[in-house]
Amino acid sequence: MQISERSSAERESLEPMKEREFKNLRELVQEHTGIWLQDGKRTMLAARLAKPMRRLGLASFQAYYILLSKSAKGSPEFVEFVNAITTNKTSFFREMHHFHYLAEKIVPEIKAAALRGGRKQIRVWSAACSTGEEVYSIAMTLLDAVPELGWRLEVVGSDIDTGVLESAEGAIYLADCLENIDESLHARYFLRGKDSRAGQVKLKPQVTRMVDLRRVNLMEEGWFVDGPFDVIFFRNALIYFQQDVQERFLRRMIGMLRPGGYLFIGNSEQIPWLHDTLEPLSQTMYRLRG
Repeated sequence: MQISERSSAERESLEPMKEREFKNLRELVQEHTGIWLQDGKRTMLAARLAKPMRRLGLASFQAYYILLSKSAKGSPEFVEFVNAITTNKTSFFREMHHFHYLAEKIVPEIKAAALRGGRKQIRVWSAACSTGEEVYSIAMTLLDAVPELGWRLEVVGSDIDTGVLESAEGAIYLADCLENIDESLHARYFLRGKDSRAGQVKLKPQVTRMVDLRRVNLMEEGWFVDGPFDVIFFRNALIYFQQDVQERFLRRMIGMLRPGGYLFIGNSEQIPWLHDTLEPLSQTMYRLRG
């Protein structure tokens, strides 16, 4: 997840955010999303909330806070509030070493177990999937690594943001995204747009049908995701949560891994307090002990 500012023009008609308003809205953000906004984020928060407030015709952050406090979590107003805070940044095959490890280490392990009578199934969960680049990168990796018939390959993608999930469902991206993707994958897994779709690409059905996208708020009791998984990707999201929330999420995810399953986190993230349960490998990759 990456939180960024909108233009100052969108805030011109709004009253400045007071310290108390910032604290109230910050608590609301943390309560419902787990995201913790540090003290220096007041200007950023005001910028991110400008658009939904203008749409609602509200000029003060106190009025917006009161409205949200009275709104159901599933209401359009509250969903838009959450979406404004949890904008995601991602790209295809970001942190490529994770995909190499999946293809070159994990898949051969599962194949070897299948030869000994084990399951012919691989399940991966992208727990903060944003606009879908990560889940489709996982799907393409599995398709290349498991060309044999008779295998069940499943990638579950989840996010709290309904807007990015809608984009992921469409599986349509700017053609520029191909610049960072191995050329051998272009024709195999992408369709190029024509006419009004020129400059865009769309993932082919053999990729998209492997992916199951769901809205999941990790702060809620019901995750609507069923394990077990061979691998869980939860990358570049931990930095937005305090350690107690990180640990709550991760220990629950660990419980959804198969014996010997893997957890991948972002390159800037560290979880040393979980080494009792997870064996550190290299480059932010971990394996379930036992």
